[in-house]
Amino acid sequence: MAARLAIWRAEPITTWVSLGACFFGSLIFAASLFPREYDWRHNTISSLASPRANPHGYLIASAGLTVTGLLLIPFAFFLQQRLESFAPKLTAWAGRLFLFGAACFCLSGIAVPGRYRILGIGRNHEHLAVISSIAFCLSVILYLGASRRWPPSLLMLRVAAGVVVILPGIGFALYQLCLFLTHEFSSPTVYDAIRVPFLTRTAFWEWVSAMCLYLFLGLMTLGAKTRREDR
Repeated sequence: MAARLAIWRAEPITTWVSLGACFFGSLIFAASLFPREYDWRHNTISSLASPRANPHGYLIASAGLTVTGLLLIPFAFFLQQRLESFAPKLTAWAGRLFLFGAACFCLSGIAVPGRYRILGIGRNHEHLAVISSIAFCLSVILYLGASRRWPPSLLMLRVAAGVVVILPGIGFALYQLCLFLTHEFSSPTVYDAIRVPFLTRTAFWEWVSAMCLYLFLGLMTLGAKTRREDR
């Protein structure tokens, strides 16, 4: 009970800054210990937490991912405070999915890649990471749906949050469509000229998605609080 009260009373700005420092700080430090030059466009986040790929820094990355998962939990309560009065059902389902995603993300840090098997199933880190990504994606969609019922004074905030989340997906889809059309209806020279290898890599979009989720949480919690206080 005391722990729950502590979560509710935590300051969103402090939690948001701590979240960014923990996630990006630990991964940057782990990347500095990577045996070869770490290229975020081509190397996944999981490679930083892998004992095989990053023997000197995987514990730092794993600890950072675990603590990040814990720091994500309060945002379900912050967002509930901002959105529940406008769309209680959507907010409730979004909160459940977000908490589930945060729990899976936390466990993905504990399940070091290649080290543990649960119920005889391998690749637990990768499976938990994928499940958490899907849960976060669904929760964000529901949160955006709930934010549509915000008053007109919060329109720009809602648009900014939507752009942060939707724009990367639209960019990826348009780029893939452009590649397909060029491959089918143009010359190989043109196709090779517009093809950027890292834009088709999972690692690049993994890092972009992490940044977008972080910005989304900042906008939806800190921005909404500021605007309401102004009102």
